[in-house]
Amino acid sequence: MKIEEKIAVALGLTLSAFTLIGALALAFNPPRIHSAKPSVPVASFVRAASMPDKQNPELSRQQQILFFGTDDRLVIPAPYPAPFAAIGQLTTKNDYNCTATLVAPDLAVTAAHCFMMEARKPDAGLWFKAGFHQGEYQAKYQVLDQVFHPAFKRGLQYKGNDVYILPQAAEYDIAWLKVKLVEGVAPAPMPLFKGERAALELAFKTANMQLNQGGFAEDHDQLLTAHLGCSLTKFRQNNTLFHRCDTLSGDSGSPIWLTTNNGPLLIGVQSSAPDWFNRQQADNVGVSVLQLPAL
Repeated sequence: MKIEEKIAVALGLTLSAFTLIGALALAFNPPRIHSAKPSVPVASFVRAASMPDKQNPELSRQQQILFFGTDDRLVIPAPYPAPFAAIGQLTTKNDYNCTATLVAPDLAVTAAHCFMMEARKPDAGLWFKAGFHQGEYQAKYQVLDQVFHPAFKRGLQYKGNDVYILPQAAEYDIAWLKVKLVEGVAPAPMPLFKGERAALELAFKTANMQLNQGGFAEDHDQLLTAHLGCSLTKFRQNNTLFHRCDTLSGDSGSPIWLTTNNGPLLIGVQSSAPDWFNRQQADNVGVSVLQLPAL
């Protein structure tokens, strides 16, 4: 399938505990400050692989392994069309960055671990910037609250600068964001799957087990990159997903969606990935929206 066709499809126009779940150091973006830059249009359908980190070849090599050997991500040109405009950068009060997605005028979804990156230092959301691109954005939202299952906190282990999700907590790594628009023009929310597990299983089969994922990965954290047509390898009984979408640090909480006859349908969020040296033992892990807590 050509790159242009993949974009059209995405738009709807047509493991031991530590090894299996992996270090979240590869699924979140450490604190960093970025000055706002003028928005520079990116050439349509540029492959992220065409912009390697030449200053750190070893890091690029490790990332290539994490990409299952090939970086299949595309850079989405700004201003983002739907459904990409609903995807944005989440910044927490402790200066961590994740990816989140607007699913209603006052709600977004992300990963729960974005608020638990430091031991004994619970965090909270600060801003959600939809349509984020090179320091600018289409809409800026104040994060009023985040809601996730309390059992998630009891399933984390901290080692050095890394936080690990234990198997008993993996299924709870998903969170609601209650948000309020404070600046800009609200994008159209990405439709959220609403139904039971059997209906989601059928949707996976109808989509030929093909997923889409997009986020602000650490190697291009000012740009939205997306892997369109990546593989779902297993839908587990605890409603988590094993998948082979190309993700890095910064992609935590990023949307995983299906292409359906009615357009894009958000079905999960990116949770974790193994260390690069454990790639052969584990795929990436997402959490389906079936696990979202009651509001």
